[in-house]
Amino acid sequence: MRTALRASISTAVLAGALLAPIAGTAYAATTTAPAAAAGTVPDRYAGTPVLISTGVVAVLRNKSEGPEVWVRAVSDDWKPGDDYMSRVLTVLDVKHPKASVNGLELELGKGDKGHVLTVTKDGAAKSFPLPAATTGPADCVSKVKQVDLGAGLQADLTMSPKGPKVVMHGSDPADTWTQTLTRTNPLGSPDYFSRINNPSGAKPVFEWKTQGGDNVPSGFANFPALPKGCTPEYPVHDDAPASCVSKVKQIDLGAGLQADLTMSPKGPKVVMHDSDPADTWSETLTRTNPKGSPEYFSRINNPSGAKPVFEWKTQGGDNVPSGFANFPALPKGCTLEYKVTEEAPAPKPEPSTAKPEASTAKPVTATNVSAQTVGQTTVVPQGAVAAGAEIAAASEDTDNSTTVAAGAGLLAVFAALGATVLRRRRSHS
Repeated sequence: MRTALRASISTAVLAGALLAPIAGTAYAATTTAPAAAAGTVPDRYAGTPVLISTGVVAVLRNKSEGPEVWVRAVSDDWKPGDDYMSRVLTVLDVKHPKASVNGLELELGKGDKGHVLTVTKDGAAKSFPLPAATTGPADCVSKVKQVDLGAGLQADLTMSPKGPKVVMHGSDPADTWTQTLTRTNPLGSPDYFSRINNPSGAKPVFEWKTQGGDNVPSGFANFPALPKGCTPEYPVHDDAPASCVSKVKQIDLGAGLQADLTMSPKGPKVVMHDSDPADTWSETLTRTNPKGSPEYFSRINNPSGAKPVFEWKTQGGDNVPSGFANFPALPKGCTLEYKVTEEAPAPKPEPSTAKPEASTAKPVTATNVSAQTVGQTTVVPQGAVAAGAEIAAASEDTDNSTTVAAGAGLLAVFAALGATVLRRRRSHS
């Protein structure tokens, strides 16, 4: 069944790949805001423009994001005051301080009075000082923490006395769409799931999800620390848990499968699903339904206990070990709605301590064989064969029946050989 399912999924994925350019065009058409009018500059990319070569402008910035140089292509007759929001050629910052553009060697470095852009062309160098920095304890705004959200989006996270702040924007500087979340406005628009969790707390967290579906986990990012010497201008207090559902703990099970583990007042929960989002197969295990289907070995051990454990095995064979994973903790301030009971382990078989009873049977010897067979109703052969039959009967009352049986077998073989030799002698005579 899984083979057929995966075959159909592969077909769907191939079809999706063929349609991807069309889907991408539709996405861009519905999510990208109209381009800014000529002469208007979003604050995120505003700065001091300087002409460093024909048709090339360097936009010098030193704001909350730190020292930056946005190198843009402009018209050959550009002059100060003209629009400079054109195509980006490269960006310099403290992590990427060097670049080569249109025969220019660019370097962002530190001079005696701050950061400086040095432009070298044909061996001749010229320097352009960046504006004075505006970050630090003077204005108590933290450095920007940039997070890649996926789907062509980024978020700039900052912390100030007013609280946490998120500015979501397109990765492409030409895309002027932005969305801002703050302590007093912590929820994003319905276009993308985004919010600031615990916005007035000591450790706020930014949460986002740019893809739909219950099996797609959220992304989380902590905010940078408030600069030293700065304090919040609002009472700091942690919010009560919104839903008492823990964060998702995702486990790679192998065989192309994953499992999302959560903990809530109802108990542990596991959602097994395919690593490929195009595969809609899933299986759910809960406290009251802790065992998975026979297709894959999976179960929640100790489901009603204080520390439940998820166990799985995606490969067959007695020598293949199981995988184990603990569940995340229940959010602070939340309680379970059932009585915690530990699962009793299966009793282990105890080794027997009783001593074997002493046998009262006498050893089988040549002198007592006839005595042990007195009174039996079975006709016992005589002669060499009789010895084997009598010992076999007597062995039922002895402790070492295996040894006696083996001896009886040997005697029977010897008896058969003796009988054969005797017949041959009579035929010869």
